[in-house]
Amino acid sequence: MVDTGHRARSARGYSMTLTGIPFLVLLVVFAVAVMATTMVLWNRWPGWGALPLRVLSLLLVMLSGVLLSADLVNREFGFYTSFGDLTGRATPPAAAADLVPTPAPRIPTGPREQGLIVRDRLPGPRARVVRDAIVYLPAAYFDPAQPTRRFPVIELFHGRPGGPHNWERHLHMAHALDTEIAAGRMRPVIVVATTDDDGPHDQECVDAVRGVQDETYLAVDVPAALTQHFRVMEQPRSWAGLGYSTGGFCAVNIALHHPDRYAAAGSLSGYFRAVVDADTGDLYRGRQDVRHWNSPQWLIAHRPAGPALYLVASRQDRAAHRAMLDLRRAAGPRRPDVVTVTPPTGGHNFRAWAQAAPGAFDWLADRLPQPAPGTAGAP
Repeated sequence: MVDTGHRARSARGYSMTLTGIPFLVLLVVFAVAVMATTMVLWNRWPGWGALPLRVLSLLLVMLSGVLLSADLVNREFGFYTSFGDLTGRATPPAAAADLVPTPAPRIPTGPREQGLIVRDRLPGPRARVVRDAIVYLPAAYFDPAQPTRRFPVIELFHGRPGGPHNWERHLHMAHALDTEIAAGRMRPVIVVATTDDDGPHDQECVDAVRGVQDETYLAVDVPAALTQHFRVMEQPRSWAGLGYSTGGFCAVNIALHHPDRYAAAGSLSGYFRAVVDADTGDLYRGRQDVRHWNSPQWLIAHRPAGPALYLVASRQDRAAHRAMLDLRRAAGPRRPDVVTVTPPTGGHNFRAWAQAAPGAFDWLADRLPQPAPGTAGAP
């Protein structure tokens, strides 16, 4: 799988990230320097200060090891991507220059046997945010016999904390999609894994009352930007959503709000009630009507129709399994298109979600329209 595209840098310039190689190298250098200094000076400190200096040096050695271990774990699971996430600082508003339409990333031409991962930066003029995204283009996208063919889209939502890279790194998105498409179990689709929030709080993918308009970005700005950059179908109900954990809530909630765009949504170990806690902050400002609106459990009980839903939760993931059954009961017999899947084993983790993702991709793609011939002016 070849990566292409670009990572636009803001006017603020380059900044070191917690998951980047430079920060890891810095921690390694710090750990080696502390150990080397301790070994060299251990017997050279003056007698009156030897004990406190040795204690201090041992504490620094342990601290360097803890920091290095914490960074390796963070790199593996993507808990915090920036110092702002870690310290709880709010992300600065996007500059006006970042909100204008941006050029599409460069895409190689010529036929391919496998899909291609493209990294893009999608502006959100309505929500006034700009975020990174990972886009999967199927091999059929590069078919020289159909250069203007347009494709339906599956939009992926990550958990909290995390980022779109988790879909690529831990859920093996590209491999799963290539395998399912090649086997004929799903139609070719474009897949976009978006950045759900900016930190420091869990934004729950909702339009917060007097806060970040996260849903507007994900459900309106992202489709507009993706259509500008790639050959995306523009007809109604040509999108689907899929997420794990908090992302499962996002996928179902947004699809229920926008049935004209999303034909279906899938949740892997998600939940279906609006959450307000220390991590989310006060998203709804005490507005019960807005909390109802952002509770799929409430919506599906009060709406006779909506997008088809595919819900997965293992019995061993007790909270998610209970939430799934509650939503199924709320849907009742009038919603046979709410499908529940209960694997016999699997916890609330990437291994379980990676095993469930291919089946979810197949089910969602089957509810999307066939890729269609485009026009000569397609991007």
